Amino acid sequence: MIRTIVTPEQQNISIHLPKEFVGNQVGVIAFIIDELTEQPFTTDKPLTYFASKTVLPKDWLIPEEAKAWQDL
Repeated sequence: MIRTIVTPEQQNISIHLPKEFVGNQVGVIAFIIDELTEQPFTTDKPLTYFASKTVLPKDWLIPEEAKAWQDL
């Protein structure tokens, strides 16, 4: 993965990629860094989802939980 920060002086940006990227799909994301840092972390629902996805199964996917919910 390649990460870089640019300050464009016009609407068009040109990027140069390594040869191994040619012929492959490449994702490019553009956002204003100041806008990203101004938003509180708690409003970012996708990040909360990914954090929960790894933490919650540790408590929920256990035999005791399966037994507790078996009659529903």
